[in-house]
Amino acid sequence: MAAGDLTYGGLDLNDGSDYLLMEGFDPGQPSVTWSEFRSYTGAVAQKNVSEAQLIEVHVPLRIMGTSVADVQANVAAINALIAAGEQDLVYDDGGGAVTYSCVRSPYLNVPYSRQLLVGLAVEVDIVLYRTP
Repeated sequence: MAAGDLTYGGLDLNDGSDYLLMEGFDPGQPSVTWSEFRSYTGAVAQKNVSEAQLIEVHVPLRIMGTSVADVQANVAAINALIAAGEQDLVYDDGGGAVTYSCVRSPYLNVPYSRQLLVGLAVEVDIVLYRTP
């Protein structure tokens, strides 16, 4: 289990009973892309042009429940937040909370598997897209 609090749209993704944040949470980094041009002084100048690019956030998560239907309901709760549009992802590792504005994400698709049917849990890597 990764240390820290994580909420997405107000849903606690590290409560220990329905959701468990696994090691490897990555809020992503803006990729640095530069445009070079000649400045008014004649020197080569650079300007960052990646400001509008979305950044991938990886959230490794174990989704658990007391039955298969319960696990599916927990997955559906995340998909409902994704469908609702822009949500805040708030992460606090003890050093202060950081809020990321996530604008979109692919829906979670959790097929039936041995882990789901026997262990009543699934491990997924949620990919969210946030603004810089």
